[in-house]
Amino acid sequence: MEERLTPLTVVGMMSGSSLDGMDICICKFTPLVDGTITHEIIVADTIEYEPEWIDHLSNALNFSMSDYFSFEADYSYCISMMVKDFIQIFGVDVDLIASHGHTLDHRPDEGISVQIGDPGVIAALTGVDTVADFRIQDITLGGQGAPIIPIAEKLLYPEFKSFINLGGIANISIHTEDTIIAWDTIPCNQVLNDQAMILGAEYDENGEWAKKGQYNEGLAESWDALEYLAHDIPKSLDNNWIREEYLPIISNLKVDPKDALNTACNHIATQIKKDIQKFSIVLPEKIMITGGGTHNTYLISCIEKQLSTIGIQIFIPEKTVIDYKEATMTALMGYLFAMDIPSTIPSVTGANRSTIAGKYCKG
Repeated sequence: MEERLTPLTVVGMMSGSSLDGMDICICKFTPLVDGTITHEIIVADTIEYEPEWIDHLSNALNFSMSDYFSFEADYSYCISMMVKDFIQIFGVDVDLIASHGHTLDHRPDEGISVQIGDPGVIAALTGVDTVADFRIQDITLGGQGAPIIPIAEKLLYPEFKSFINLGGIANISIHTEDTIIAWDTIPCNQVLNDQAMILGAEYDENGEWAKKGQYNEGLAESWDALEYLAHDIPKSLDNNWIREEYLPIISNLKVDPKDALNTACNHIATQIKKDIQKFSIVLPEKIMITGGGTHNTYLISCIEKQLSTIGIQIFIPEKTVIDYKEATMTALMGYLFAMDIPSTIPSVTGANRSTIAGKYCKG
């Protein structure tokens, strides 16, 4: 690690596709002489969205142009005040804010990926230098702009070589000595939460409804027929595709929500197994699982059952890592930007080179 690298305390902000809120994590990064980076999570929490924000974020692409610009400005102000209050409440001196924002549209094949939350507004209202918008450079260079989590896995969790993240979308990373591959495998919490809401809750706690449901073979076969699941890597999913193509199959087939939850959990587990078998050069022995879906014990039991048939053990880390790995990743992206170090991985995204990703605004 070059001598110019210095410790920094960075705030990471991440709004996931499951719309549960803004994850905020304050991390201290310290470079070591052996080329690794250590990190300490000083404090982390999730600021839940008010119902109107969930509605706006779900439907923003249907707004008129005028309404969209007003919404975008309001959202930037909202998350700026979230992080400003967060920093003040916990009394931590921070050097930098890194904001992933919220993804509204992701069509890398068309050169489009929109993460709202203007870094200029955040920097102005907090007085802290801010980095944001980490995907568009990679997309412009021919990549998917996703997944971006493998850089954090490589630098912050080097003892593991394989990862599953169960967020709104489930993604998989496989690290070898020669390369890293990672991809979005299948919709996850977006589907589970959608069906739980029909039953009157924000999510299916511990997968209890899923456990009581029946597997619907017709639903699983219809999902299997979707072209994305058969695509080669690199590949990444768009939230709008999930809402327009994946979720409507449930209502079109008139599947009971509990049966849909059961089918989804089993289908997610099966697809994860299929993808690991298809894309891994060598099957991993152990895989770390993080993300909100890790708290769904029925989903985890389905994944564990499927992966055990091909000799893979699962590892569940501590709760802070489960819940805030992506916010920590965002903080790391900010740190790497400040240290002038590339943060994207071409073997993951398909871009023709790596980039020092992000847009920078002075506070």
